[in-house]
Amino acid sequence: MREPRQVQMEQILHTAVRNITPYRKHWCIETDEEKWIAKRTRFPLRLKWWIQVDQELRRRGFTRMPPIRSDGVHWMLTPFIEGKTVSYSQMDEVEKIVPVLAHFHRIGRGLRTPPEQGAAFLLYHRLHDRLVRFYQVMRKAPSLQGELGELLRIYGKDFYLDAVKAWEELKWLPLASLNHEQRYRRYLTHRDLASHNWIIDSQGKPWLIDFETADYDCQLGDVWQIASRILSENNWSEKWYSKIFLAYESVRPLSALEKRIIVILLSFPNEFFRESIGLVEKKKGYSIRHSLPYLQKLAAQRDRWRQQIKQISYW
Repeated sequence: MREPRQVQMEQILHTAVRNITPYRKHWCIETDEEKWIAKRTRFPLRLKWWIQVDQELRRRGFTRMPPIRSDGVHWMLTPFIEGKTVSYSQMDEVEKIVPVLAHFHRIGRGLRTPPEQGAAFLLYHRLHDRLVRFYQVMRKAPSLQGELGELLRIYGKDFYLDAVKAWEELKWLPLASLNHEQRYRRYLTHRDLASHNWIIDSQGKPWLIDFETADYDCQLGDVWQIASRILSENNWSEKWYSKIFLAYESVRPLSALEKRIIVILLSFPNEFFRESIGLVEKKKGYSIRHSLPYLQKLAAQRDRWRQQIKQISYW
């Protein structure tokens, strides 16, 4: 992790820097007035793209993300926000963040900033990729040792068949064409809505952070991601389902087609797939200590999850 040079940080912030210390995977930059979080990027073109998007979002009225200072090449700095990471098991916090996501989506439609160059890895592609990779995981399951191997041998096939059924249903709906249309029309998505990418500050205001994976894509992907994580955290309660979508649609209503698609997306076991693939492929950020209990919880919830999907009554 390359340490930022003091003079470089002072040039970006236009003020004296008093201290530079490691902060998680990044750096904390202290001035006389405030603290900043400095992140180094290996992709200067992407940094420039996001700065343009950020500026356009602010001009349109979305301000629930920390302001950016940057050299435009390697470093991006944002103010340190005093507060707490959002808990997806706290109803009051969820009711604060979901309308912010909906506002981000509504403001982030039809942006003028061109997309980055290169092929896009869209929601439709990611679903198929995850299905294929979990199939490869299942081929390894007979030889996997320990509790993970046992869990996959007991539950993996059922989750895989759940996913195949959802995928076949999605192919009959125009998800792919909707996906490409929203990409073409420049619909912005965050694409990494883990709870640690939301902060509630000391005044109780929500902030959306960490836009490294943001791109023009199908906005339903964000809705599906955050809804499935919140619902799995709360045992797929119908009350939580209604709260999530009432809060979202109060700002950004969903079309009839989007509603049909989101119900099928929720029947795709993305959380089980992601954690399993992460462990078996030994991806950075996944550990038996943290991921295995979550997989066991998802397996225990499977019957209730399938029952609730069939009984969704919000619409």
